[in-house]
Amino acid sequence: MILAYKYKLKPSQSQQNLMNDWIAMLRSHYNFCLRDRIDSYEQVKSPRLGNYSDKRTKAECCPLSCSVSKNSSLGDPFKKGGKKRNAYEMQSSELPKLKKARPWYKQIHSTVLQQNLRKLDTAFQNFFDGKGYPKFKTRQRFKSFSYPPNQIKLKDDKIYLPSIGWMRFFKSREIPNGFSVRTITVRQKADGWYVSIQIEDKSIPSPEPKDLRQVKAGIGCDLGIKKLLALSNGEQILNPQFEKRLERTKAIRQRRASRKKRASNNQKRAFSQLARIDQKIVNQRDDYQWKIAHRLIRLADVIVLEDLNIQGMIRKCRAKQNELGKFVKNGQAAKRALNRLIRDCSWGNLKLKIQSVAAKFGCIVSKVNPKFTSQKCSNCGHIDKENRHKERFLCTNCGFLADADNQAAINIGTLGLEILGVSPSKLLGVSQKVTTKSELTDSASNSQEKSTLLEVEPSNPLQLSLFEWRNGQAIVH
Repeated sequence: MILAYKYKLKPSQSQQNLMNDWIAMLRSHYNFCLRDRIDSYEQVKSPRLGNYSDKRTKAECCPLSCSVSKNSSLGDPFKKGGKKRNAYEMQSSELPKLKKARPWYKQIHSTVLQQNLRKLDTAFQNFFDGKGYPKFKTRQRFKSFSYPPNQIKLKDDKIYLPSIGWMRFFKSREIPNGFSVRTITVRQKADGWYVSIQIEDKSIPSPEPKDLRQVKAGIGCDLGIKKLLALSNGEQILNPQFEKRLERTKAIRQRRASRKKRASNNQKRAFSQLARIDQKIVNQRDDYQWKIAHRLIRLADVIVLEDLNIQGMIRKCRAKQNELGKFVKNGQAAKRALNRLIRDCSWGNLKLKIQSVAAKFGCIVSKVNPKFTSQKCSNCGHIDKENRHKERFLCTNCGFLADADNQAAINIGTLGLEILGVSPSKLLGVSQKVTTKSELTDSASNSQEKSTLLEVEPSNPLQLSLFEWRNGQAIVH
């Protein structure tokens, strides 16, 4: 079993300055090696100098016409035995030359430089697996460095980092007995330095997913903005909107920082206070999502989520032009507020946390296509976009009334269980009748009766002629 514990460090001022210098140099080295990898990749993708040095034998033997290796142009492409090196090994063999050409890189521990290259290699492997193209790192996007196993020492509330020294840390919890320390990562945040220690105990097997025949309960989850999660059992988890809560405070701090003298100590201090607000928002959101993940695991053995295209949902609107070629309004100004709310929900991180906790307890997480789940009636299976009106669901075929989000969660859960081959009867459904709140204004006629529940013969077609929608409410004639 592999776990990760995070602690806050208490470094001295000299150690903080040293780690800041390390991060700056590692970022430069990362970007330099990334440029080399990109050039080599582009040469293979669209050769500018030819694929081969010798067209007859198709041998790569002349670096004057093209690169000897298609992975990188740095370092020695061959090992002592004559075998060819991969991209990481080639760039790693260039490190001794780097320290001779730039002596200030000698203060960085050799294993930290190697881990920096492994991070770059992982980025390219993810790209080849279908993920995003590796990007150059800015100061805001490069804040950590790592040590491989068997490099650090732990003693009570002290930790030894090679080439940095001993420093104290807040030991918020003990490392369990039998676990050995593996990779550690030192990370800089707005409120200080943190260390993430990866520990492993090989005697404890990693939990395996439960057998589908042993599944006792499943639950469907519908993602939303006002309601972060709507569950198939009728529960609704609200979205606290942490960023919106601190929006005014953040705006005040931003104005204060913009008024300070540029590059002054006062401006640096103001931006530090501003960054603490962003860090507070992240901490609150993460804590809330971890609690949600553990709650879902306690409810069911199978958790079914929507497979949403989040990047597509927050993508900018296409530009529109009229007949004269002038740009006209495309609705992006109105969509910007929606995009901000979607980012504040952080659905992607919530899914990752649910998957992480589920893997720890052996539960199953499934993702399904959410198409038509908000328009389909879970009672009769009728699909019609007129079924849903804002947050209420009234089937035009059978008259079934329910909350629209919980109704969609039932469809999501049913679809996920069918894909897994589990009986839909194990889905946690609504345990009590769902009623609706009245949205009629005071000016509405008092002779009209407000209907909050359709109880009489829901499958009777004549019932549809007795109700109509007005201001988001089912009205009895």
